[in-house]
Amino acid sequence: MIDQKGIEEKWEQGRGLHRFAVFVAFLTVILLLAGALVTSNEAGDSVPDWPLSFGRWLIHSDYFVANVRYEYSHRVIAGLVGFTTCILAIWAWKTERRAWVRRMALIALGGVVAQALIGGVRVLLPHYKPIIAVPHALVAQSFFGLIVALAVVTSRGWREQREPHIDSGRPGLRFLTALTVGAVLIQLVLGAGFRHQAFGILPHILGAVAVSLLVGWTAAGVLGRNVGDGYLKRPAMAAVGLLFVQVGLGIGAYVARVRSAGDPQPLEPLISLTASHVVVGALTLATMIVLMLRCYRALVPSGERASKTAGATRLDSSTQGAAV
Repeated sequence: MIDQKGIEEKWEQGRGLHRFAVFVAFLTVILLLAGALVTSNEAGDSVPDWPLSFGRWLIHSDYFVANVRYEYSHRVIAGLVGFTTCILAIWAWKTERRAWVRRMALIALGGVVAQALIGGVRVLLPHYKPIIAVPHALVAQSFFGLIVALAVVTSRGWREQREPHIDSGRPGLRFLTALTVGAVLIQLVLGAGFRHQAFGILPHILGAVAVSLLVGWTAAGVLGRNVGDGYLKRPAMAAVGLLFVQVGLGIGAYVARVRSAGDPQPLEPLISLTASHVVVGALTLATMIVLMLRCYRALVPSGERASKTAGATRLDSSTQGAAV
């Protein structure tokens, strides 16, 4: 059994890694916003070459005008995210004793490299932009979710010993949160497909209905069952709040898109509404990932003995995590 002093020592050792993971997650949100501004301003073809920009790594200020500002800024932020992700992976590999956490960091590094390559293909093959947009969005949001997960599993709350709670509802919250995370991810990809005209609005609308029902169902399950303190309730309530904001932004963005159909170029408020819609969608995914991981950490399926799971929970950072 790990005593409180041991937990405190492990947290002090891992504090820096956790804070850096949070920082990378924050940078990724900025990157998602930058990408949304590229799409909203129809600036994706403003820089015709890749990986260079107009044949240079650092463009001349004369080029940094109009839509090039959005596309080039997106590339610079993407490079920063890739660089910090590399640092995160090396840091985790050198200091993290849990082998599965080290593997997560390496997968994140592979994800950011894959995302850069997909983005490059999208630039070099502009005629296939709508098709490439779908995997580009999938990898981007999956990478963000993985960085959020790394921030969660390196946090102090994850390391603390907790009295396990029996999840006696049907379906179990572990399953329900995982299902909701998958639905939110699919919905984000459907939204990207619509924005890039890979398909129409109907799949995105149906996805919005499904996600709304699942988020509401999940939050009601967390708030209505005796599953402990705010460790689970806080992200559940945050997910509901973000859902309301997201639905409002989605309706607003669609109305603005319809009303601006005859405009020669994207204008406000369509640009801001669409970009905000993308960012809040990503934050909804992040919140649901936090809730899912916390459910797996704090809840015991009704078919298992609480004492057995409690022991497994306490061993997370020792027997399972000490594997090298």
